Amino acid sequence: MVRVDFMRTFLTVVEKGSLKKAAKELGMSISSVSFQINSLEEFYGAKLLKRGVNGVTLTEEGRLALKNIESVLESIDETKRLISNLKGEKLTIASGMVGIYVVPQIQSLFKAKYPNIDIKVILRGAHDCLRKLGGSEADFAIVGDLPKNNLDRYYYTEIGKDCLVLIIPPEHPLNKKARVTFEDVLKYPLVMLTEDYGITSSLKKALESSGIDINDFEIGYIVSDFFSQLHGVSNGMGVAITSLIASWRACEVGLVRARRIEGFKGERSVYFVTTKTLMESEKMRKYAEFFIENSRKIFSEFLAECQPTL
Repeated sequence: MVRVDFMRTFLTVVEKGSLKKAAKELGMSISSVSFQINSLEEFYGAKLLKRGVNGVTLTEEGRLALKNIESVLESIDETKRLISNLKGEKLTIASGMVGIYVVPQIQSLFKAKYPNIDIKVILRGAHDCLRKLGGSEADFAIVGDLPKNNLDRYYYTEIGKDCLVLIIPPEHPLNKKARVTFEDVLKYPLVMLTEDYGITSSLKKALESSGIDINDFEIGYIVSDFFSQLHGVSNGMGVAITSLIASWRACEVGLVRARRIEGFKGERSVYFVTTKTLMESEKMRKYAEFFIENSRKIFSEFLAECQPTL
């Protein structure tokens, strides 16, 4: 049976591209690193690395082994985190922008029902939330977009609805129009979020479903966080197509105005996500069920509140 630390050494070698660099990183001798790689190759029954004067590269068998090793180590780290959490009362929630107004209420409800629980919230883009979930840095996640692949290890369920809307400055010319079309929107530069945000991937999917090519837009700015996107729009840097729920408070205070785009299929689901391993724990499953039930109520109430005259 191969040792777990040998697997971690293999990942370091692949990352560094060299036995020598990996040995330095790990504080080991090159011969020790080489021995561990040889042991892994014996275990898998194949050469995993091509070794040369310029370093190492993965063989075809090595690429397969890499995926397997990453999966094994993720599962081990996840289980260790779960066992650690069961000893105490800790819960980490990673939320995309779509959960920005929901998570504080969930925290309060949890504290009322489970006063000894320590809840940490991480606010990130949806894709970063899923990475933190997969890397055992978070227990639960709220996201407005799911990838098409690599969902086998996750448990997910819909907890609410959101829609993508056009946001513009209050004095923007499009505010004077009774209806807004894509032809109108294409006249203005778009303030986009980076690919880490589910809003961006949801937008691309919605545009495709609506028969619109994103390449037809002039991308004025790409910003790294949602608040920069709001700031950019409110200061006249361009317009944005973004989450209604995430931007609604900014609409309420008059920072921006939200408008629907005629013919745009911008509706999207909001998901609760965790891992299947975590759901095998009775305690964590109880927390998840509490989270799902209450977040559905909160999303329903919030969506009813934030439906402006678009």
